[in-house]
Amino acid sequence: MDWNYVALIAVAAALLLVMIQRTEPKRRRLTIFFVAICLLLIRHNAFLKADLHEETLLAFVIALLLSFVFWLLIGRYNPVKSEDSVHVLGMDD
Repeated sequence: MDWNYVALIAVAAALLLVMIQRTEPKRRRLTIFFVAICLLLIRHNAFLKADLHEETLLAFVIALLLSFVFWLLIGRYNPVKSEDSVHVLGMDD
């Protein structure tokens, strides 16, 4: 088992899953579409072309766990605000 591929795929997939979590609810469908395409490309290249079956499966499980831990520690207590309620500090409007 090549742990470098596991780490690389897990970090990439976890960042993509966290991106879905931190997206504004109005824009979430477009983000899910983009992330699904990226994850399918990762799966296609690593799982099918490079013959990294166990590494890809383990990396996606680790990515799901990392995404869940991020949501548990940060996402629950800091929900995403809508773009209408965002206030930029230092603006005189």
